[in-house]
Amino acid sequence: MRYNVMPRISIIVPVYNCASYLPRCLDSLLEQTFRDWEAICINDGSTDDSAKILKTYAERDARIHVISQANFGLSAARNAGLSQARANLIMFCDSDDWYAPTMCEKMYSAMQGDAELAVCGVQEKFEGFRHRKTASYFELPGTGKMPITDNLLWRCNVCVWNKIFRREILEREQLKFPEGLLFEDEYFFAVYSAYVHQVVFLPERLYFYRRSASSIMGCLVRGRALKQCAEQRVRIANLIWIYHEQRDLMRKRLPYLVHTWLRLYASALCLSGDEEGLIEMEENALNFARSHIEPLSRDLPLVSKQRLALLSEHRWVGTRFKWGGLLRCRTTDRMRPDEGSIITRKYYLLGILCWKSWKKYTSSALS
Repeated sequence: MRYNVMPRISIIVPVYNCASYLPRCLDSLLEQTFRDWEAICINDGSTDDSAKILKTYAERDARIHVISQANFGLSAARNAGLSQARANLIMFCDSDDWYAPTMCEKMYSAMQGDAELAVCGVQEKFEGFRHRKTASYFELPGTGKMPITDNLLWRCNVCVWNKIFRREILEREQLKFPEGLLFEDEYFFAVYSAYVHQVVFLPERLYFYRRSASSIMGCLVRGRALKQCAEQRVRIANLIWIYHEQRDLMRKRLPYLVHTWLRLYASALCLSGDEEGLIEMEENALNFARSHIEPLSRDLPLVSKQRLALLSEHRWVGTRFKWGGLLRCRTTDRMRPDEGSIITRKYYLLGILCWKSWKKYTSSALS
C-alpha cells in the first residue's frame, strides 16, 4: 500500500539487476534524518533478485513504492518515476549508489528560498579500477546560493543524482529524459537549467557514487562501444540545441549552448574509432553549425567564435596513450588515424583539446 501522507520529497530510484548493491541504497533512504519522503523504485525488467529485494523493503516501509516494467532503459525508468511523483521536490538515486543520512534534510532546506536547483558534493567509491583518482568533474563551482550564470553552468557537473529539482518546472515545461539514448543527464540538466535563476551549492559530499568498471562510464574507460557512444553524444548535443531553438531560449543562453554543443561534439570526435566515421562526424558538425549556429554569429561572444573557427579549421584532436606513454593522436585534417603525432604544445580552449604544433612520428620512432 502506498504511503498516504503527502511527501515533501519524491526520490526516484531506477533499478536494473543490482541485487548486490540495492540493499545499501534502500537502507540509506531509511536512515535519512528527514522523514517526509517517498521513494519510487522502478524495476526495469531485472532478471536477478532485485524485484524480491524491492518487495521486501516495500513491505517494511510504506514510503517505498515499487513499479515494475519491461526493460526500457534508464531514461524510461526515470520518466516512469516522474509520472508517479507526488512531492513538490524531486531527487534521484541510482540503485548502486547511496545517500548520506542528512542528504534529504540539507537538500530540502536549501530549496526553501527562491532557488530552483540545489547541488551537493559527491564522494566517489571505486570498484574494479586499478587507478583510483577522484574526478575534479564533481568539484562545485561555488558555495551557497548564487544567481545562475554561464560560468557556473560550464563548471557544474550534469549528473541528476546529486541535485534536487522543482516538480512544478518539470510539469510546466513537460521535461523528460530522452529515451533510448545514453548521456541522458546531459540533456536533462541542460533543458532544466534554462528555467533556473538561483542555484544553491552545498559543499558537503552527501551523495556516494559507486564508480564501477562494469558501468557505462567504466566501459568507456576500457574503450568499449566507442562508436555508439560517439553517435549518441552527437544526438544529445543536437537535441539540446534544438530544444532551446524551438522554445526561443537561444539569446539568453548562447555562450552556454555553444560551449555545451562543442564540448559534446569534441568528446564524440575523440571517441570515433575510424577515419571515415571521424570525417563524416565532422562534416555533420559543420553542417549543423552552418544551419543553426552561424545565423546567430552576431550575438556570439568572441570565445565562441574562436571555438567554432577551430572546428572549421579541422583542428580537433583526440588522444590515446600507447607505447609507454607516447601520445597517439587522431585528427581530422585528413591525416590517417593510425599515423598520429607527438604533441609538442597543447592547450585547452574552454574544455576542447586542440593542438598548435606537432611532428609526425614514423614506425622507427616506436621501436
